[in-house]
Amino acid sequence: MELIDLIPNSMSFRVVTTLDIHDEAEIPTTFTGRVRRHDAEHIIYVAWYKAGELDNPGRNYPAYRRFRPDGRLKYELFYTHGLLHDPGAATPAARGYFADGRVHYEERYWAGKRSDGKDGTPAIRKWRQDGTLRHELHYADGRRLRLDEVSMVRRIR
Repeated sequence: MELIDLIPNSMSFRVVTTLDIHDEAEIPTTFTGRVRRHDAEHIIYVAWYKAGELDNPGRNYPAYRRFRPDGRLKYELFYTHGLLHDPGAATPAARGYFADGRVHYEERYWAGKRSDGKDGTPAIRKWRQDGTLRHELHYADGRRLRLDEVSMVRRIR
């Protein structure tokens, strides 16, 4: 079903087309707007599209948010023109959460390729449920770096 919503935008409103679907085949190939996928009695995900590609509706709001059956956020993904892309230096393109809401993992991307942050933050960081760091992996332009390459890349930057 297609709806038209008015969403507050600073001091005005913007009109947004919203599709409530049960199957991805219901999304038109060049769709622009918000998609909410439902399963039984809850929302599985909310995705924002621009010309058929996932695209953040705003700088601080992700293009894709997946929810747990209880409604809590499971993970969120930031996209620019259909590619995973960090929206800013402090925000990774992908972030997953434990059921209690604490961060489980973060992944950094630049134009769809895993890459360390400009400040040297590893492309992948994963935490244990107790909050301790489980592991970090470094990438450059989509390629995983060996440990000796990480220090070389840091010296070049």
